[in-house]
Amino acid sequence: MTEQQQLEEKTSFDGSKVKVLGETYEQGKPEKPENWREKLKNREDMIAYLKAGVR
Repeated sequence: MTEQQQLEEKTSFDGSKVKVLGETYEQGKPEKPENWREKLKNREDMIAYLKAGVR
Protein backbone atom coordinates (compact mmCIF):
# COMPACT_ATOMS: atom_id res chain seq x y z
CA MET A 1 0.00 0.00 0.00
CA THR A 2 1.39 3.41 -0.89
CA GLU A 3 1.57 6.42 1.39
CA GLN A 4 -1.37 8.06 -0.42
CA GLN A 5 -3.76 5.22 0.39
CA GLN A 6 -5.23 5.46 3.86
CA LEU A 7 -7.44 2.95 5.64
CA GLU A 8 -10.65 4.09 7.31
CA GLU A 9 -12.53 2.09 9.90
CA LYS A 10 -16.23 1.62 9.10
CA THR A 11 -19.09 -0.43 10.50
CA SER A 12 -20.32 -3.25 8.27
CA PHE A 13 -23.92 -4.38 7.92
CA ASP A 14 -23.58 -6.93 10.70
CA GLY A 15 -22.14 -4.34 13.10
CA SER A 16 -18.52 -5.48 13.03
CA LYS A 17 -15.69 -3.02 12.38
CA VAL A 18 -13.87 -3.30 9.04
CA LYS A 19 -11.05 -1.35 7.44
CA VAL A 20 -11.67 0.06 3.96
CA LEU A 21 -9.62 2.20 1.60
CA GLY A 22 -10.22 5.91 1.86
CA GLU A 23 -10.24 8.38 -1.02
CA THR A 24 -8.05 7.20 -3.91
CA TYR A 25 -8.53 9.96 -6.46
CA GLU A 26 -6.13 12.75 -7.30
CA GLN A 27 -7.02 16.25 -6.21
CA GLY A 28 -7.57 18.91 -8.86
CA LYS A 29 -9.32 19.19 -12.18
CA PRO A 30 -8.48 17.39 -15.43
CA GLU A 31 -6.48 19.38 -17.94
CA LYS A 32 -8.56 18.23 -20.90
CA PRO A 33 -11.60 16.00 -21.50
CA GLU A 34 -10.99 12.27 -21.82
CA ASN A 35 -12.35 10.46 -24.85
CA TRP A 36 -13.37 7.09 -23.41
CA ARG A 37 -14.07 5.67 -26.86
CA GLU A 38 -10.37 5.79 -27.75
CA LYS A 39 -9.51 3.48 -24.85
CA LEU A 40 -12.02 0.76 -25.78
CA LYS A 41 -11.25 -1.46 -28.74
CA ASN A 42 -14.54 -3.13 -29.63
CA ARG A 43 -18.29 -2.84 -29.19
CA GLU A 44 -18.49 -5.36 -26.34
CA ASP A 45 -15.94 -3.38 -24.30
CA MET A 46 -17.93 -0.17 -24.86
CA ILE A 47 -21.21 -1.78 -23.78
CA ALA A 48 -19.58 -3.26 -20.65
CA TYR A 49 -18.10 0.18 -19.80
CA LEU A 50 -21.47 1.88 -20.18
CA LYS A 51 -23.34 -0.75 -18.16
CA ALA A 52 -20.83 -0.43 -15.30
CA GLY A 53 -21.07 3.36 -15.32
CA VAL A 54 -24.87 3.55 -15.38
CA ARG A 55 -25.48 1.44 -12.25
